[in-house]
Amino acid sequence: MGIKSLAARIYLNRLSARLDSTPLSLPLHLKGKSLLVLLPASQRDLTVVKQVLPEITQLFGDDSVFLLACPQTNVRSIFPSKGFHIITPGKSAMNWCQLPARTFLEKLEKRNFDYVFDTNLDENRFAARILLSFPEAVRFGCQGKLGLPYLNLEVKTKFLRDRRLIYRSILEVVANISRSNGQAAS
Repeated sequence: MGIKSLAARIYLNRLSARLDSTPLSLPLHLKGKSLLVLLPASQRDLTVVKQVLPEITQLFGDDSVFLLACPQTNVRSIFPSKGFHIITPGKSAMNWCQLPARTFLEKLEKRNFDYVFDTNLDENRFAARILLSFPEAVRFGCQGKLGLPYLNLEVKTKFLRDRRLIYRSILEVVANISRSNGQAAS
């Protein structure tokens, strides 16, 4: 483990220790709410996320979905520019230990996202820092990678290797919670 990786881990641990997760209020109201989708870094995973974009826009609407690419990742050739707000940070969006720079976070926080969907199934410290920047948002993703306080809605799925089915099962749980009557929380 290099010095940059160690510094990033220590910084994230300090930030996460200070963050209190807010309880979820059910049912979730999705339509018209803004969603930030944290995209994975690998090209293979990006193409899988692209396959579930119709389900995402069906839940949240066309105009309220923002896709955040990992820095220096080319997503414009994969994702359609029409109908989505694509945020592609450059190298200046990162600090020396590969976490989001303060100026980039301030620009992102001005948007006040209601929901953040972490599509990273592998460790991604850049995405972890973004999740900590939105303590009031409903932050959801796959169970087992980050947990509280990064995610306040972790979805455990029976699909282990099929990433498309993992994403679809996460979105299905979110959709079901949005249709619930608010009596049961999990």
